[in-house]
Amino acid sequence: MKIFYINSSYMGIYSHFDLWIKETNSDQIEIIDIPISINQQMFKNMLETIRPVLVLIMIGNKKPNHILKVVKETHIPLVVWFTEDPFYTDVSLEVLPYADYILSIDKSSCEFYTKLGYKNSHYFPLASNEHIFKPLNLEKEIDLLLIGYPYPNRIKLIQSIINSTNYSILLIGKSWNKYLKIPNQKKKNIQMISNWIPPNEVNLFYNKAKIILNPHRQSTFIFNKNSKNVKNRSINNRFFDIVLSGGFQLINEEIDSFVDEENERLTRYVDDLHCIQLIQKYINEFSYKEELVKELRTKIIGKNTFSYRLNTLLKILEYCSGS
Repeated sequence: MKIFYINSSYMGIYSHFDLWIKETNSDQIEIIDIPISINQQMFKNMLETIRPVLVLIMIGNKKPNHILKVVKETHIPLVVWFTEDPFYTDVSLEVLPYADYILSIDKSSCEFYTKLGYKNSHYFPLASNEHIFKPLNLEKEIDLLLIGYPYPNRIKLIQSIINSTNYSILLIGKSWNKYLKIPNQKKKNIQMISNWIPPNEVNLFYNKAKIILNPHRQSTFIFNKNSKNVKNRSINNRFFDIVLSGGFQLINEEIDSFVDEENERLTRYVDDLHCIQLIQKYINEFSYKEELVKELRTKIIGKNTFSYRLNTLLKILEYCSGS
């Protein structure tokens, strides 16, 4: 069963997503990797010659018209995976008419597309790599860790923690130093790494942190392209990475699909003050955190890899074609 996967062309973590999807080749699935910059005629010739069962493409903030049009012309099913929903919903709306099957990492976006009349919309989170994200026997030398871009809600949370506590904090992401006001007496507690780091290094830091903060990006961020104001209410891929690494996280998003209601209540915060209260409660509760993480890791392991996602996609296609 041949699947054309259109390489995302994005840098950073997307280059690893591309690699991990290509690594899913099995007895059932053969992934044929296609660069998004491929010549239109060459791509059309490949489609007509090989006739894959489907074409899969990730869509973020770009609309690859040349790919979309060619696939539409050849009548091969196009599966579009919106991996930045709902932050670029304006782009998604332009791509939807080309898609035979719609996958979105966000529940609200799926509901939004369904209300617009697109029936083949499916909630489809990103995945992780269990060979990279795994527990390591390392000392927990960092109190708090946050990896990611300094979106306004993240800046506000970290500033609140700095102002009201003395915990050590490691921030990894571009330009954090531009946005924080750190008193001189607390500067020794705050470390920053301003460059993107690869997944294997991320896993090391996850294993060194007592608590990992996972505040999700806001749907109202000024540079989003989300004029319909679709509000995100689903987890990011870091959720899976952190769990698989054996890390304990505090999160501000719904995780009820993956844990029971009690565990969500214990690890999900509603505002900055609540987050700080949870930090103070759990920072040195090693046995409790280990028990909770072990339980959660057992629940999701094996079920949130890219191989698992592709097999799930094939089941969706089989069900839709038979109904």
